[in-house]
Order: sequence, then C-alpha cells, then structure tokens
Amino acid sequence: MKYHTPFFLLVVLLILILAAGCTGTSPYSSPSPAGPSTTGTGTGDIIVDTNVMDTILASSYLQMSNLDLNFIDFTITNPTDIPRRVTVESEIPGYTEKAINTVDVPAHETITGGQTPTLRRSAIPSEMTSVMLHYKVALADGTLIDEQTIPVKIYAKDTMVWSVFDGFEWNNMAPLIAGWVTPHAAEIDPLVRKAADYHPAKSMDGYQCGSNCTDEQWEEDTNAQVKAIFTALKNDYQITYINSPLAYGKKNETPQRVRLPKDSLASRSANCIDGAVLYASALESLEINPHIIIMPNHAFVCYDTKPGPSGYSSCLETTMTGTSTFEEATDTGNQEYQAETTNGDFKSGNSLDLSIVDLRKEGILPME
Repeated sequence: MKYHTPFFLLVVLLILILAAGCTGTSPYSSPSPAGPSTTGTGTGDIIVDTNVMDTILASSYLQMSNLDLNFIDFTITNPTDIPRRVTVESEIPGYTEKAINTVDVPAHETITGGQTPTLRRSAIPSEMTSVMLHYKVALADGTLIDEQTIPVKIYAKDTMVWSVFDGFEWNNMAPLIAGWVTPHAAEIDPLVRKAADYHPAKSMDGYQCGSNCTDEQWEEDTNAQVKAIFTALKNDYQITYINSPLAYGKKNETPQRVRLPKDSLASRSANCIDGAVLYASALESLEINPHIIIMPNHAFVCYDTKPGPSGYSSCLETTMTGTSTFEEATDTGNQEYQAETTNGDFKSGNSLDLSIVDLRKEGILPME
C-alpha cells in the first residue's frame, strides 16, 4: 500500500488569517509609506488601528507563533514630522503572559505588526469561557495613545474545529489534529513500557530492523511493536469505544470534542478520533511515522512500516481495540484505506491522509 499525502496547510493558514483579519507579520514589518487617511484611535497625533481574533482555539493558538500568525494586529501611523518610539502591550489576564514590543515609527510612515501573547497551558479551560483581552499602545515617554479591553472566548482544551465557513465556502482545518498527537505526554512512556511486555523481544525499538531487512521483515518488525501497543491498551488499559463528540462553537464552525491521549488513558475510553491520536502518540514516541486518516464521519490510524520515502504502510481500526484481535483490526483498517483509495476520496479531498511527520515539519506541534 502506498500513501497519498495531500496537504492543506495553506488552507489552514488562510483560514486563520481570515479569522483574524490580519495583514501583518510577527513582530513588526519594515516601515512603509503611509497611505490614505486611516481610521482608528490615537493620541499625540499617532493613529492606531487594531484587528483581533474573537476566539482562542487552543489547538491553533498554540501553533500560531510557529506559523508566524498574530492574535492581535496593530497598524500604527505617524503623520507628524518627528520619528516616534511606541510601546505595544497585550495580554489576557490570568490566561496569557504579557506581550510587549517597542517599535520606532518614522515620520509620515506606517508600520504593521502583531502579537500572540503566550497562552498558559495550565489556564486553558475545560469549557468555553468568556475572557477579556487588554491591550495598550503608548509613546516611550508614557503618553497613552490607545488602551482597550475586548471580549474574547477561549474554547475548551479538547475542542477541535474541523472546518470554518468564511462566508463563501467551508474550509478544512483538519491538519490541526496533529496538535493532539502528544508523544511526550507523561502518560505515553508507561503505555509503551507496558507494551514492551507483550513484544516477543520484550523491547520497543522503533525503526531498528536494519539496512539488510526486506520490506516483509520491516513490516513484521514494526507490526510486532504496534501489536504490543494494541495488546497493552486492550489488556492493561481496557480501552473501550465510547462516542463523545459534543463540543460548543460558533455557527460557522464544525467543532468536536477530541480527548487528549492522557485523558483517553485515564478514562479507559476513546471514540475513533480519540483512538487515532492515542495510537499516533505512542507510535511517534517510538519514532514510527503515524498518519491520521480523516473520513467524513470516521477516523483511524495508519503507520509507515519502514522509514524513508518507500510509502509502505499498514492501517489499524482503533475502535476495535477492546473487542477484536490485532489481526482483525489491521485487516479492517487496511480495507478501509483501500476503499477510500479505490473510491477516489483521497484524490477528491473527501478523505485526508495526514502524515504527522510532515505536519511537524510544517510547524504543527504537540499541544503538550
């Protein structure tokens, strides 16, 4: 089997930009000549325009610095004959650190830029919460130019938004699911350790088959490790399928609750996408390359059975962990993948094959 690897990261970036309405880059762009008259507030002849996202989705917000995107954008115009030094601050008290930038605005010019105050991971709420963003713009001598508080909503940590309607069409945000794949979460190491007890060699060594291994030997070696993880989840964690998709969001979004792997392990339950990110986390911790397969109403996990660009792979239907054998679960996963290939759903974009390794390279990192 060979993987199709469509990438929608540019779409993700586009949607994040549309949601923010931002035009600047972080932290501030080079000065440019001031254009026509600009609306906004200002003191001391300095004019400030701001553009702020109205929601924080943890899965995307935590990626924004890596993707050079801003939560709040500032456009600062200096119509005077004197260069001005300006300090810009923004924060959500209790939820983020304070972001501070000092910039020089030449005479008769405009600069644009923005900030993404660092989100305190421990402060991300378990339910959607209304908070206030506070920002302040002042001259270097302390003269206040603009200061506002703006209402913002923070989504629950386990809320995934699969798509956003921009007023014209629905846009896919599925690549952000890579944020839920958390190989360094403290709970993953004990899982892999328990799995080692079910491996014939009593070890889990990732891609260590060796350069002399045939493709069949690579597949056997990697599958033995995945089977050990499957068996540990079945016997030691007694993972069972429980559907829990309810999440709250806006009318122009398609939100879903997705458990982080640590929460699936703690509750001993997982739906299809929960199980996919759980298996992917354990595999990535071993440096085995996982893929999340997203279908219109389902998800499962696949993995490269050897490193490199060969594309040889296997798939696993994670919802069968508590009720079936490993062989039955992989047979079903491989059949599902082949059906999507034959139907042309990967080619059309109706289904997605999301390589976690490739998404890491693009800047989508674990949420924890």
